[in-house]
Amino acid sequence: MLLLVSVKLSDVKPKQEAYTAVEYTEEYPEEEELIDVSEHVVIKTNTAYNEAEKFISEIENDRNAALENSEENIEQVEDKESTTFNEAIALNDAQERLNSVKEKLNNSKSQKKARTLEGVNRKTTISYNLKDRKALVLRNPVYTCDSSGKIVINIEVSDQGKVVKASYNKAASTTSNGCLIDSALQYANQSKFTTKAGRDRQPGTITYVFPGQY
Repeated sequence: MLLLVSVKLSDVKPKQEAYTAVEYTEEYPEEEELIDVSEHVVIKTNTAYNEAEKFISEIENDRNAALENSEENIEQVEDKESTTFNEAIALNDAQERLNSVKEKLNNSKSQKKARTLEGVNRKTTISYNLKDRKALVLRNPVYTCDSSGKIVINIEVSDQGKVVKASYNKAASTTSNGCLIDSALQYANQSKFTTKAGRDRQPGTITYVFPGQY
């Protein structure tokens, strides 16, 4: 029995299966869409480097400009300080000269004042002769003459009491010193007396006795 079964089985041909050929294809991006990553990185690197270099260059330029401005400012300050110093010296010299001139003027005024005070201190004796009149203004002469003596001045007085004429009386005087005569005439013309109606051009005299300088 076993043998028969085996033959039976061997007579049966195996059934062939049908095969269909399938072609597999892989999809790749088109050539123009391919990106070279390494080249892109290099471009970015170069751009960044250029921008950094430009930035550094700008900083350097700004720094150099600032240094130049600083040097110019320093020079300007030094020039200004030098000018100010020279002006201060010139001003100081001018002030010293001005002080010197003021001192000389003050000394001159002091000397003149001292001579004037000497004239005031040397009291001149004054007397007058004018009938029925009293002196209202009869000033003591201030003079700097080196001489001394008596000067008599002839006067004519109006009814209003003003001296309208004055002249040097040589005969009654003890000196002909021109300085004393001028001083006496000046003060005689400034004199004033009381009024007297009907006595216009009334004659009289004023006598000045000048002490000498000591």
